[in-house]
Amino acid sequence: MMRAVIVDDEPLVAEQIDRMLASAGVAVLGCCANPHEALGMAKALQPDVLFLDIEMPELNGLEIAERIYADKLDMEVVFITAHNQYAIDAFRVNALDYLLKPVMEEDLRRSLERVENRRRHRADAVGSGGRRTVAIELFGPFALYLDDGPEPVRWVTSKCAELLAYMLLQPWEKEVSKWELFEALWSSQNEEKAGINLRSTVSRINKTLRDGGSGMALASVKNGYRLVLPEEELGVDAVELELFVLEAVEPDPVSQAPIEQLVHRCSRPFLQGFDGAWCEPYRKQYRLYFLHLGKRLLSYYERTDAEPLKALLLAELLVEHDPYDESLREAAMKLHDRIGGPQRAAAYYEAYAEFVRIELGALPGETLRALLRELTS
Repeated sequence: MMRAVIVDDEPLVAEQIDRMLASAGVAVLGCCANPHEALGMAKALQPDVLFLDIEMPELNGLEIAERIYADKLDMEVVFITAHNQYAIDAFRVNALDYLLKPVMEEDLRRSLERVENRRRHRADAVGSGGRRTVAIELFGPFALYLDDGPEPVRWVTSKCAELLAYMLLQPWEKEVSKWELFEALWSSQNEEKAGINLRSTVSRINKTLRDGGSGMALASVKNGYRLVLPEEELGVDAVELELFVLEAVEPDPVSQAPIEQLVHRCSRPFLQGFDGAWCEPYRKQYRLYFLHLGKRLLSYYERTDAEPLKALLLAELLVEHDPYDESLREAAMKLHDRIGGPQRAAAYYEAYAEFVRIELGALPGETLRALLRELTS
């Protein structure tokens, strides 16, 4: 049974979440209204998940979460907040999720599913030492490889690949309703026709997965489908990227090569070839993950005085995904200076200045202009 602790200085909110968690089969180990007591309670009770209010007097939830992760406590953090502007801050401190007040049961269930999935993936990563038998790529064209084979599985239709990709991006083994699948993949069709296409696509997927011996399947449930995962190790590039980011894996001499490989693999367009509207939120989410991990690697290169051309190639790769990020432009400009001197740095600046003038009708930021003066003086 999952175990939780609630930290919120609003008694009515804490009581509501307590009731909802109990209804969901979660054991609530304790509630706390004092932010100064929260860390001690978390250490003492060791819950699986800490539901933590952000807006508390004296010590806010962001600071508590930072201390929890700094102390390497084995628990997830889900923030509770009345303001969605905290989403980015929640991401930065490695929180699993954030819930807006008033908390809805559907949102709470989503968070609990994410907690369960994160902890299962972590346990699998720690406990597995064998060779992957199923590998899936969601960056670039969708591809599923069996037993490290050189060629990906071939799908009867593109909808087969798209439906399986959609299911892989849901909390694993979650029951997804047929109406959700209709809306995502067959929104232009009436319910009868969408139902026929869904059943046909599921049948084709299962035949392909069964013929390849993947151990995966789409199982029919009362009002939809559930993705059954293989007993063997399953590797999905998007899941690996999310775990590296949310687990705050820092580059070091051991992790550098795996992070470099992951950044390279995830630099391709996410869900390439799919044009459904459902793809866009995922593209935005995984673009943030990619940039976050790439910037960590670039910072590591800067700290360790890595070979400048290697660092510049990474900086330019990140710029392709976020051309207006001037912290990346600053890093690239310094690297151009190291490689080719002030003239090369100035040429890079002028090219960027022309770009923002045409695209935005603006000038580069003051920090970048100051760097140009410093490098060319």
